[in-house]
Amino acid sequence: MSDSPIKLLVMDLDGTLLPHGGAISVRTAAAIRAARERGVITTISSGRNIPSFIEYARTAGVNGPLIGMQGAIARELPAPGETGSGALLRHVPFTSTLAARAVEWCRQNDLWGHAVIQDDYAFDATDPHYETYQGWLAGNSVERLHSIKDLAHHLRQKNDEISKIVAHAPAGHPETVLEQAREAFGGELDITISHPEYLEFTAPGVNKGTALAWLASRLNIPLAETMAIGDQHNDLEMLLAAGHGVAMHGAPEPVQRAARYLAPPSEADGAARMIERLILGLDGE
Repeated sequence: MSDSPIKLLVMDLDGTLLPHGGAISVRTAAAIRAARERGVITTISSGRNIPSFIEYARTAGVNGPLIGMQGAIARELPAPGETGSGALLRHVPFTSTLAARAVEWCRQNDLWGHAVIQDDYAFDATDPHYETYQGWLAGNSVERLHSIKDLAHHLRQKNDEISKIVAHAPAGHPETVLEQAREAFGGELDITISHPEYLEFTAPGVNKGTALAWLASRLNIPLAETMAIGDQHNDLEMLLAAGHGVAMHGAPEPVQRAARYLAPPSEADGAARMIERLILGLDGE
């Protein structure tokens, strides 16, 4: 625990800055801008891959390197008008052979697993979520989205560096198999839940907590002078690592226990209120 002035603010996106089905509020963007004006470096750490949240980062007004895929990747925030995903600063992948095992384990346990390779996605041709991602990626789907016959076999034949495996299932099912997945892969992969429908596999030691520590070290900021805000299982290590860990209202109980503070719901500008309180010295009401 720390009462040191906060110099680095790292925020989850979905369910934290971004209410589910909503938008980043004017109040949230204003609070982040005010924190920046006080010299605080601000950024987003998300389970998403970075191209999918660059525009949200610009809306929020953050100024630090962006962290994606549970900490597996970090990039500079592209300047306005700059094309691409930003300069690559960090990538911690795992082997495609191990990814094939994870995809097979997912199918055996009633989940659909796809591979993320930096900015690109590889789906099994039978995976019904492929069409969903076509809609999400819109104009970028042709170059970034790949449908592959027998994805697990394909991965075994490749020598790719895999950033993450994402597995989809009906809400709640990932939580029922989380411990089984961790037992199945031991120390070979880190496994977490980023959303009630998503079980995610990353390289050992890759999580938002180690990513926060990496970024703080890069910026020469003590962890005691960092603040992190999140709402899901994949935020737990980040909240533990930060000097000022904030869990959103409704976060799973283990995540709330890992935090120093509990924020109001995202729909009530909970993240903004905590920035106002802990960084700006306002009452946050």
